Amino acid sequence: MTGSTWEELARFYSVFPWYDDPWDEAGRQYFELTLGFMEKLVSHPWIEELQGKGRVRILEVCGGSGFGGVSLAKRLKEGGTEVELTVTDLREEALERAARWGKEVLGEEVRTCVLDAREVWRLGEKQDLVLMYGLSTPHFDPWGLVELFASVGEVLGEKGIFVLDESDRRYRIFLLMGYKWAMAEGKDEGLCVSFHTDYSIYRGTCKRAYMRWEEASRPVYAETFMWGLAEVAAFMWCFFEVVDFLPLRNERHFLIGRRPRRRIRPGELERPPKLSQA
Repeated sequence: MTGSTWEELARFYSVFPWYDDPWDEAGRQYFELTLGFMEKLVSHPWIEELQGKGRVRILEVCGGSGFGGVSLAKRLKEGGTEVELTVTDLREEALERAARWGKEVLGEEVRTCVLDAREVWRLGEKQDLVLMYGLSTPHFDPWGLVELFASVGEVLGEKGIFVLDESDRRYRIFLLMGYKWAMAEGKDEGLCVSFHTDYSIYRGTCKRAYMRWEEASRPVYAETFMWGLAEVAAFMWCFFEVVDFLPLRNERHFLIGRRPRRRIRPGELERPPKLSQA
């Protein structure tokens, strides 16, 4: 979904099975899983040091309904740390859920903002921690990921921390499963089917058409980049002085970057004209 508009993202998530409703059974189970991940995260030495501030400003990018940000804020508050949480996403309806659910779980207002993750530097604010939860990097090709990291580094303080939820798709998809030209994704009432339709050599993205199994609807087209864990960590290393890996389960990890370098500023990046044709 590289370079997607909010309408394209909304339509994609209306077809692709994902956890978007905190009040249904699947959403409640995903919340419990996320709380377990955040329990590991708050025990990391860098996060423990951050908690010593007493009050922490968190910005969640690609936040959707706020599963990651709300869960992290809950764990930090349980440890006695005050949290000021802002959740950003391109989809306004998802952010409405994040605000309502965040108030239920945390007992206080959660600020939301409709914003592209690559543009958060335009907020002109400094955060203590930026979180990207929910395996969202496939939405960004390598050019977009550079823009994202530059933007995140700009909004963090000198000792700021970037926490990125990531999985190794090269290992899981290409080595374990083999890339499928046609495949079923999800299960039961959330089942959809997808078909490979194109590949961009300039952006490295695979384009697939997605359809709900039970609906004879027009397909939704999405472009994704199949990131591996190592290259995302290496990209992060270019923008942060130190990087660490926190294993969650299987090949899923939190990648944690600390102390932004800010050698490449987001406003200085200009894409090659050829990419507009890819």
